[in-house]
Amino acid sequence: MGEDHPLRAPSLLQLSSQQTVLSPSSFSFISSSDYHLPLPISHALFNELKPTVIPPQTASTSNGHAEASNPALLHFTDGERFPLESIDIALSDSEPDAFLLVSLVEAHKERLHHLGIVNTAAVSQSVLPLLETRGIKLHNLKSFRSSTTEGIVGNPKHRRRKMGTAGLEGRNVPILSEEDLQGHAAEAIQSFGVCTLPDGEKDEDMDRLYAPMTSKFPSITHLNLAKDPRSQRRNEEDSSSQGENMNETLTRLIEPLHNLHSLDISYWNKMEDLRCLRPLSSSLTRLVLYDVPDLYKAMDNICELSQLRVLDVSQCNRDTGIYPKPATCLYKLINSLPLLSHLDISSTNLAAQPSQQDWPDKESAGNMLCDIYGLRFLREPLEFLGLFNCDSASHFGSLPARNISGDATEDQVINALRAYSSRAGLLQAVLNESYQLYRFGNNNPLLRHTEALHLVLRAMSDHLHDSTLQIAGSASLFYIIRKVAMNRDTKRRVVGALLSGMETHMDEQVMVRNCCLSLCQFEIPQEILFDYSRLAILLVTVLQHHNGDSLTQRIVVFLLNSMACHVEGDQKIQVGKYRAIEMILQQIKRKLDANVCDDVMEVGWSFLWNITDETPTNCERFLEAQGLTLFEQCFDAFKNERELVRNMMGLIGNIAEVDSLRHQLMKDSYITIFTTLLALVDESIEISYNSAGVLAHLVSDGAEAWKAVNTKREDVMQAIMKSCSQWKLDTRRFINYRSFRPILRLIPAYEAYASQHWAVWALANLTTTDGNKYCRYVVDEGGESLLIHLVSHPGVLEETKGLASKVLDNINSWRNTPIEKEEREDDKMEVDG
Repeated sequence: MGEDHPLRAPSLLQLSSQQTVLSPSSFSFISSSDYHLPLPISHALFNELKPTVIPPQTASTSNGHAEASNPALLHFTDGERFPLESIDIALSDSEPDAFLLVSLVEAHKERLHHLGIVNTAAVSQSVLPLLETRGIKLHNLKSFRSSTTEGIVGNPKHRRRKMGTAGLEGRNVPILSEEDLQGHAAEAIQSFGVCTLPDGEKDEDMDRLYAPMTSKFPSITHLNLAKDPRSQRRNEEDSSSQGENMNETLTRLIEPLHNLHSLDISYWNKMEDLRCLRPLSSSLTRLVLYDVPDLYKAMDNICELSQLRVLDVSQCNRDTGIYPKPATCLYKLINSLPLLSHLDISSTNLAAQPSQQDWPDKESAGNMLCDIYGLRFLREPLEFLGLFNCDSASHFGSLPARNISGDATEDQVINALRAYSSRAGLLQAVLNESYQLYRFGNNNPLLRHTEALHLVLRAMSDHLHDSTLQIAGSASLFYIIRKVAMNRDTKRRVVGALLSGMETHMDEQVMVRNCCLSLCQFEIPQEILFDYSRLAILLVTVLQHHNGDSLTQRIVVFLLNSMACHVEGDQKIQVGKYRAIEMILQQIKRKLDANVCDDVMEVGWSFLWNITDETPTNCERFLEAQGLTLFEQCFDAFKNERELVRNMMGLIGNIAEVDSLRHQLMKDSYITIFTTLLALVDESIEISYNSAGVLAHLVSDGAEAWKAVNTKREDVMQAIMKSCSQWKLDTRRFINYRSFRPILRLIPAYEAYASQHWAVWALANLTTTDGNKYCRYVVDEGGESLLIHLVSHPGVLEETKGLASKVLDNINSWRNTPIEKEEREDDKMEVDG
């Protein structure tokens, strides 16, 4: 078993910032007082507030105007009291959020090192004019990230939305100006950054060309313009309809940047020959072109970037990574980029062997021993080489790289999981390889299960809404978790990932089955108690959505039964509230209609037995769902299925213990079933014992209750006595009592001798076979005094008195055991003290 990472407590800063954000009064106190926060605390609070920025819908004030989606962030527009060096924020599609972002940037413009905007077109189109109007420049900014170029390029072809007064032609309405505002309202508007036209500027001047947003950050060294792949199709359609030239777009964005070292334009399309990169030939050291198609057209210009140390031309789809002459192309790259240390050519054909038409240099064999021809011309081994989905290239024997991503070994797969964690397309294929590796690689020296586990968890968390990736991840988890000695927090993360995946992709049958199978590897319910209700709801939902998949049905019923076995009443009631009882009865009815008695039916009745144990509310739910009718039908159809009948009678026994519900069992057809089963004593007495228990409770209600049926009460009592006489007192039983109260209530029933006799026999049996556990139950719940009184009562049957004496003897023997004597002495010392 691989050891999991050691548990680490969260930092005091993390805990306190979380608590502060959760407590409005605490945050209000900090913001209203004259506190100047240290930079780490300010960042911690800001990062806790960020996830609440994007609301389900933009909030509105009482006057109908939109307000900032998270007003608490406005406090950070005070750069002195709430300093920030990095702003990386996702914004909603609302103009106030654009004002908020620009106000944050303006407040920290001298300190800001990183700015990231995951935004929509509406916000980005507002941000650039606001930056221009306020004259904001970030001279110390080193890194900028944006998920879209829309609105940050300053494209003159499209008319900008006017930021001044809306057109009022033909309308005779009073217009208020800023001078009409007084006091706090005027200050709030001013601080919030309402954009007005500068003096003398005409409305038509808003059509002027804005410089690109990057011109505001002339010193940045890292530019990340990777697009959101989920909106890639929309971006393609937009650029196609507008006739956009992506080379020109990128040229405008990088033109103001003279110190750019790193550029990421992943997911861009229509890049043609990338001639826009030529000005960066002497400065660019890192270029990421993941999933940029048809890069063979741009190889000449990429080869001019002689300072490159990191080059990523990997693809999601192999079809977009085909080079007409791959060996020649790779050879040219290696010879043109002497400083290269990281190269990723995953999902391309660049690792292909030379052919007659594609042999770059027949005169030289190269300096490096390598099975990939182009890499023989490396001057030094690479630090990283990406070869995932490059046919069999990752299986080659000689590869000049310290770290390789591929599918040949566990190390390569783990490197791939780490390298492609943000790339859903490649990651899905890597997870499929992980599944194959950990399913069939048990004979290999696999040593990195713990790393693999945490990387798969990260993948599932980061790509929750990608169903194919979730399916691959859940399949990998199934085989990985059995190889890792998981700590408590990791178990919670795994269970949480499985529940989130199942919840998000409930319609995906394979996903649901994978998650349920993986959950079976945990201790149920102990290891899922932290999310007990959520799991119960999901399992019931699965029964509704996937009743055609017999394996999934069996797993779900098994899980529900396991959850019901070892929990207390409140949690059982919770499960009942989620209609689990009704759903299980529906599954049983389907099996009955198909005349099939299988695991689903048997475990279904076992679940109903467990979920109603000492839980009257659930017993009532069972009865209201016509459960007794289904019981009678199942007995008629499968009366010879002993396991099924045992489970059903266990459930009926729970109902019989509830005073207010017991009368619903007073029906001749039911009583006939119970008395018939009294004689069923073969390998086990459970069916006979449970049937006698049900009848004992019915008999204890007195002669008046039996006037509703034709069956004679005395006949039933005689049948109970006969059945009890056939049982062996030392029979060990597969049953777990948590309380004897339902049994003890029958002991004073002197007018129902059979009820009394069954109850005393049950206590004698349990204290004989497991005295260490059950003698204490009798004593603690007042049973000892009841038995002493019974033994001296003149109207009690002698055989019943004999059983009662046996129980009292068992209690005395238990009291004299060394462990129990020691515990009593300890208790006495505590009382005396």
